[in-house]
Amino acid sequence: MLFRRLQEFFFPRQCVVCGQRLALGELYVCPACLLKLPFEEEMDWRMNRHILRWREEHPALAKCGALCIYRRENAAARLVHEMKFTRDHDLGRWLGRMAARRLAPTGLFDDIDALVPLPLSRQRRRRRGFNQAESIAHGISEELGLPVRTDLLVRHQDRESQTHFRLPDRFRNGRDLFSLAEDAAIAQGQHLMLVDDVMTTGATIMGAVGVLESFSDIRISTFTWAWVNLSTEVWIQAWRESEA
Repeated sequence: MLFRRLQEFFFPRQCVVCGQRLALGELYVCPACLLKLPFEEEMDWRMNRHILRWREEHPALAKCGALCIYRRENAAARLVHEMKFTRDHDLGRWLGRMAARRLAPTGLFDDIDALVPLPLSRQRRRRRGFNQAESIAHGISEELGLPVRTDLLVRHQDRESQTHFRLPDRFRNGRDLFSLAEDAAIAQGQHLMLVDDVMTTGATIMGAVGVLESFSDIRISTFTWAWVNLSTEVWIQAWRESEA
């Protein structure tokens, strides 16, 4: 305890969101910023706008969920940015544990057999040193005891950051990114949950859903730590343009 206090004195930790010094025992975010996190309030995971947009194309889709609403520079965005660009594996696990504790009572994780983090390509994984989706998945696993499966999907390439792309281009860029691993273990009859950090249009994670649907008698759900609440009109227009 004395060592920890000395460490805190000489190397004070700061809140990722506001920069305020954290008290002993506080992790990553101060209590005031935790209260301000933009938590998702629509918790009908089987019938929210995100799942209704995709269910016709992906009949195996069971639930879509997220912990927070993502907007540029809000508290959720800052946490995701800190995790990804400082390569903080421990922060990713903490985000996963937080999500599991808050959302387990809502039924989002009920009946899930395994968590499947969206993979990075080998090149991106080598450069970055970790996969943020995998870190979040392991945090959920630590809290709920669900297994994490990284043996099912392969990502062929990582497209450049989608930040500066128009929405229709984001749909196009999300296609044909994944395939089943050559030695993928059988997943028939299981309920798998894909895990990622952020969903914008949903095109990337639904590309992975489409690949997993090749297993028979399978159900697939998705969890992203945060998602962007695009209006239905904007989403439909972008989808149509991407198909043109």
